[in-house]
Amino acid sequence: MEQASGKDRTATFARWLTERPHLTETCFTSLTVLFGIQLLKVLVPGMFWILGDRMGLGAVHLGAIGLVIFLCAFLVIPLERWFGKWRLVIVTAAGLGLIRLYIQLWWGEPLLNLSLAAIGTMVFLIFLIAWLKSASRISYMVLGLLGGLLLDTAINGAFNTYDPIWQAKLAPILLTTVLVMLQVLLLFGIAPHGRITVTSKANRFGDKAAIKSPLQSYLLLAIGPFLFLEMVVLQNIPRLAAITNWQLPAAFAVVLIAQLVGLVAATWLLNKFQTISWPWGLGTGVILVAALIFAQQKAPLPAALLLVLSQVLVSTLIAIIIVRGIQGNNTVSIASAISMLLLLVFLFAYYAVYDMKLPYSNSILEPVAGAIMLICATIALLRERKRLETDRRLWVATASAFCLLLLPLANFLTWQQPVPVQGKGYPLRVMTYNLHNGFNTKGHLDMEELARVIENNNPDVVALQEVSRGWVVSGRVDMLAWLSHRLKMPYIFGPTADPLWGNAILSRYPVLAYSRHVLPPSDLFIERGFIVALIDLGNGDAVKVIATHFHHLKHDTAIRQTQSQVILNFWSGLDHTVIMGDFNGEPDSSEIIAFRRAGLTDTAKVMYSNPPFTYSSDNPVRRIDYIWTSSDLNVLDVVVPMSTASDHLPVVATVTKEIIWR
Repeated sequence: MEQASGKDRTATFARWLTERPHLTETCFTSLTVLFGIQLLKVLVPGMFWILGDRMGLGAVHLGAIGLVIFLCAFLVIPLERWFGKWRLVIVTAAGLGLIRLYIQLWWGEPLLNLSLAAIGTMVFLIFLIAWLKSASRISYMVLGLLGGLLLDTAINGAFNTYDPIWQAKLAPILLTTVLVMLQVLLLFGIAPHGRITVTSKANRFGDKAAIKSPLQSYLLLAIGPFLFLEMVVLQNIPRLAAITNWQLPAAFAVVLIAQLVGLVAATWLLNKFQTISWPWGLGTGVILVAALIFAQQKAPLPAALLLVLSQVLVSTLIAIIIVRGIQGNNTVSIASAISMLLLLVFLFAYYAVYDMKLPYSNSILEPVAGAIMLICATIALLRERKRLETDRRLWVATASAFCLLLLPLANFLTWQQPVPVQGKGYPLRVMTYNLHNGFNTKGHLDMEELARVIENNNPDVVALQEVSRGWVVSGRVDMLAWLSHRLKMPYIFGPTADPLWGNAILSRYPVLAYSRHVLPPSDLFIERGFIVALIDLGNGDAVKVIATHFHHLKHDTAIRQTQSQVILNFWSGLDHTVIMGDFNGEPDSSEIIAFRRAGLTDTAKVMYSNPPFTYSSDNPVRRIDYIWTSSDLNVLDVVVPMSTASDHLPVVATVTKEIIWR
């Protein structure tokens, strides 16, 4: 009897969920999309930093591996025949949740987690396509897709852009466990038992017209470009923070509000679909492309408004495209699989420009992705208008998402803006550290370990190189804002390769003035530059700090010699100056000899007859990181702390203007 009663309770619970598909299917889709996007954010950096940087695979090999992974999307057709449509949805969704939970629980050898992320990405692509064809109402799937991206943004912002998937700590583990358990519970509501059978595709939409053109399924090619825009631009909190120079809580709030407004716009459209015609789609798409062209507008308010506008337009266009594109059966699978390949192509093309000579700027890819959505949406609306059954219950799911606004509010209330402290003059402790984009020598994104290395050496001023502020290939973390907040040290940023990557200075003391400069030549894959900061040390003392990062290819010494000369010309022999960074040249190279001939002091050489090597940190064989001082400053000590938190070792020096008797 007890067993029967347990079965009855399970059946009752499943029936309760099934009777509320507007909540069940929307939330289920959102959670599963959330897990898939998070795994993608492990896969992409993992391929770059583990397979590429650590194991030495080139861009072509990485592209081939990515192609194999994304080609698995085409397996959905044979897998549906083997498992059955509903069983495939359930198996892939549950498998995705388990993989996501396992990666959260264990970060040992990153190569294993990368392998799991690759498998999880394959499973996610198959799920997404299978669920596109199986959801009882496509409206729920559309809102669930947008809701999953919204959840990802909310969690990313709540953790100050350092995604919890990289952190094997209590709070991320508890959060992930709860979300996976919730997804499993929702499986009872979308499982075949107790469902109302959908007898035709027309009934899924409330359409009265029969399906006429399976080729219209190829409108779904826009899903890949849509996901690209979300990952690289619209969800990218660090990108907005870097472009506008806003603090993270403000950028987080704007990005989250943009996605909520986009969700509202999509819900409105799904309830008013029969009133939408092709001029509306064309006009919306044209505005989107224009907004993406100017998306890197640096004035804060226009940048924020353009992001909100772009998110609203993208949300409505993808709703049109998916509703009109779900036609036929295998054509949906094929078109959706091709769209996943387009996502790979866009991501690869976007970041390949930093590794090889290509005939385009990656900024063009954002409006190109928008143009694909424009074309697909316009074609979708050229067809006869179908009547989409109004479902007011969609507003219930949309309204519930607004509780996520509590997260940026909590961020505002708890965020403590780092403020400079008043110094007492010399001595000054300085540090230079190439952060390797946040990844340790094994390929794990470990921001906390980098923070501890800096913290343990107690510097007053830190020059940072390879600072990423939103690159997807570097985990889409705002390294600078996170470290500044964690170490309670204000920052200045000097972007070089693009607005999201470059050099930075952290300073405990007030920065009186600063400037940013480029280094020649301008046609490098990754452009170089330097930052200059005038820092008030207190007691009437001030120091000029120049932080730089030279070109990295070992044989290009002529380029580095030119860069050295630019720095030396700028310095012009001024007193009270510290020049530091990753110079990518060894002590006997011409670019380094130029600094000694100019009268600058190699601080490590003062303290060591044979200064320690700084690269690579797990097997140091070269000295390429330096702290130089003007001749009026004296060196008290120099240390090169051992750590594999980056592929470089930091250099730390204490300097003073007082005369040191030896």
